[in-house]
Amino acid sequence: MTTGDEIENRGSKRDSTGSVLMILPASGIIVMPELGGDVDVLRPSSVTPSELLPCRRRLGLSLDLGKGNEFHMPKRCKVDPMNFSLNGLTSLGGSNFLCSARTMQPQELASKLQKSKPVLLVDCRPFVSYNINHIQGAVNVNCSDRFNRKRLQQGKASLVDLVSTKEGKDLFKRRGSKDIVLYDDHTKDVRTLTPDNGLHLVLTSLKREGKEAFVLRGGLEEFRNQHGDLCNSDIKTQECRPLYSPTTPIIEPQIENAVASQILPFLYLGNERDAMNLQRLKELDITYVLNTTSHIPKYFENQGITYKRIPASDSGCQNLKQYFEEAISFIDEARQKGANVLIHCHAGVSRSATITIAYLLKHTKMSMMDAYRFVKGKRVIISPNFNFMGQLMEYEQALNNGISERTLQPKLLGIESAV
Repeated sequence: MTTGDEIENRGSKRDSTGSVLMILPASGIIVMPELGGDVDVLRPSSVTPSELLPCRRRLGLSLDLGKGNEFHMPKRCKVDPMNFSLNGLTSLGGSNFLCSARTMQPQELASKLQKSKPVLLVDCRPFVSYNINHIQGAVNVNCSDRFNRKRLQQGKASLVDLVSTKEGKDLFKRRGSKDIVLYDDHTKDVRTLTPDNGLHLVLTSLKREGKEAFVLRGGLEEFRNQHGDLCNSDIKTQECRPLYSPTTPIIEPQIENAVASQILPFLYLGNERDAMNLQRLKELDITYVLNTTSHIPKYFENQGITYKRIPASDSGCQNLKQYFEEAISFIDEARQKGANVLIHCHAGVSRSATITIAYLLKHTKMSMMDAYRFVKGKRVIISPNFNFMGQLMEYEQALNNGISERTLQPKLLGIESAV
C-alpha cells in the first residue's frame, strides 16, 4: 500500500486542512490516501493552473472491517471514475468551451485580408478539398484522415506536423500574435461539431496550447458566396480540372467526357461540370440540384436554383445511408412541383449514383441489383464503392422488412414499380 508519506515523497503536498493533494499522471489514477483522510485529486499538469482548482474532486473512502477481533479486513479505497479526456473538450470545459468559441463573420475576415492585417488562416478540411479551392493565404492542417486524427488525439503529433506544405509549416510557426481564424466547408454553429471533426480537433488543440482562435461563420461556402475574389480558384480553373473517381484510379475517357444522364423523366445524374454550367441546366430545365459533396459550391443559388447539400466523401468509411431519406425527400419535392432535378457529385460515378439507386428502391419494388442495372443502363460509368453497395443492400433489407417505408404511389414514369 502507498502511505501518505510516500505520496508526500512523490511531489504532492498538503493543504491547510491536512488533506493530501496529488497531481494525477497522464497514464492513469494511482492514489492511496491516508487512513481516515480524504484525497483531493487535481487534473494533470498539462492543464493551466487557473483551471486546476475549480476542477478538484473529493474522493470518499470505504472501510470494510470484519466482525469481532478474530481478523481485520484491509482498508479499501474506492476511486470514482474521472470523466475527462486530455484530448477532448471535457477537460477544457465541455460544452461551455464550444459555446464560448469566438466566431468571425465573412465580411470581417475579408476586411482584414483586403487591408493586409496580420491573420493566420487555417483550413481544417481534407487536403484534396483544400487543393480544389481555399481562401487566399490559408494554411491547410490535414487532420481529417484517421491516421493523422489519431496521432493528434494521442499527442503523438502537433498541429504544425499536420500542416500540408513546408511554406505552410513556416507560416504556422511564425504565427506570433496574429489572429488565428479557422474554417471548414460550411459550419455555422460550432456546437454541432463532432469530436472527430477536423475543425473541432484543431480548435481543441489550440485551446490546449493556450491559444485562442476565431471560427469563420459559414465556412468556405459562405465566404466564397460573398467574396469569391479572395479565393484561389474560379469556375474556369475547375472546368479544366480532370474528372476522376476514387473507385476508378485512372482518368478514363468515358468519365472525362460524360455529360448529365437522364435516369427518369425528371431526374438527371451528372458531375461537377454539369452543376457549374448554367446554360446546360437551363437547357434541361433543371431548377433543383442535389449536391452530394462537401466542397463543390452552390454555383447558382441566387439565380433561381434550389440546392440541397449532402456533405459526403467517396470513401470506405462514409455513412451515406444516413442521408438517404433526406435526399429522397428533396428529390420528391422537385417531382411534386413538376421540376427537374440534377443529382451530382464530382464525377457522377459513386456518391450521386448511390443516391439515385436508393431513390429507385424507395419508390419501386426493384431489387438492389435491378435498380443498379437500370441506372447503369442509363449511365454506363456509374460504380458505387463497395461501402456504398453494402449500404444499399442494408437499405433494401430495411424496406423489405418494413423498417423503412416504401412509397409506390404515384408510380414513377419510365420505370415499372414491380419486378
